[in-house]
Amino acid sequence: MDWLDLLAVQGTLKSLLQHHSSKASILRCSAFFTVQLSHPYMTTGKTIALTRRTFVGKVMSLLLNMLSRLVITFLPRSNIF
Repeated sequence: MDWLDLLAVQGTLKSLLQHHSSKASILRCSAFFTVQLSHPYMTTGKTIALTRRTFVGKVMSLLLNMLSRLVITFLPRSNIF
């Protein structure tokens, strides 16, 4: 792999990270502001399951975001020559 290949990979990863970050922030906003529990949901006691699912989704999004940033941070430090 030459340095042009590495630059192409770095650009692709940065683009994916930006796309994921914007998508994650949209999901976070929608989770906080637009999720409303309907009356049947509240009376069946399934609000805990919905809360857990929302929490797990947020944690997974944050972990993927952190992993992407870690990869991009260490990619330019690889040996090009």
